[in-house]
Amino acid sequence: MPEKTRTKPTGWMATGTADSQVVTPDWMPIEQVTIDGVRVKEIRPVATSTGYLTEIFREEWELDSEPVGQVFQRTLYPGAVTGWHAHAVTTDRLFCCVGSVRISLFDGRKASPTFGAVWHKIIGPLRPAVVIIPPGIWHGVVSLGAETAVLLNLVDKAYAYDQPDHWRLPPDTDHIPSKLV
Repeated sequence: MPEKTRTKPTGWMATGTADSQVVTPDWMPIEQVTIDGVRVKEIRPVATSTGYLTEIFREEWELDSEPVGQVFQRTLYPGAVTGWHAHAVTTDRLFCCVGSVRISLFDGRKASPTFGAVWHKIIGPLRPAVVIIPPGIWHGVVSLGAETAVLLNLVDKAYAYDQPDHWRLPPDTDHIPSKLV
């Protein structure tokens, strides 16, 4: 309902805060990513005669200009929490193809215009999206629901076995103003 036609209720013990618009009339999310450099592409599955086809990443979407250096999947049991982690040079591209997950981000880059910002996104097959996470953004994933979630990551730089580009903090760290647990 447009804001100009909505009137504040009277006679209630508490009125609360009115919801703002979160989707367009065709159910596409209206969402501002609040962390500089993070990109999200909502994706619509295409019905086929045998199921659904969902594109995960295309160069012409221009979400970032980095190559795809490695693709891997991560399974997360119901309720699993990855903990906070960041990369110094690697860009993550996360896509949940089974189950549902909440991706939480914290901008830990001191020179960023959004330093200190926190942002969350719930994704899965019912609302597919790819989330592009640049280096320096702390992120953690929580598996939601009763089924094992499957998360794909299309990183720009392959995992270096001898010197992993992974920096970790616990899910309830005091260094980030949001808890994963």
